[in-house]
Amino acid sequence: LGERTANILKYLFPVPKPDTKRIITFANKSDYISFRHHIYEKQGGPKSVELKEIGPRFELRLYQIKLGTVDQAEAQTEWVIRPYMNTTRKRSFLSN
Repeated sequence: LGERTANILKYLFPVPKPDTKRIITFANKSDYISFRHHIYEKQGGPKSVELKEIGPRFELRLYQIKLGTVDQAEAQTEWVIRPYMNTTRKRSFLSN
């Protein structure tokens, strides 16, 4: 499920141009995905990089994955969170 979620998020954003200085981070911790948007600048040398947060910052939790596109009303559900999944604190579904 983690690899599938990573692919979905990866294809939401276009491939960046080679000279872009934008970084978008999706980090998974305890089945919550943290979204961060930064730009970077190289100050002195290659080891001197400054990050600046520029955009929205939010946390999300995966609710369901459907096969198909958004406009398909009868798309098949591939994965959905179940109420009993919330009670098992030791198990993570998105990470290995």
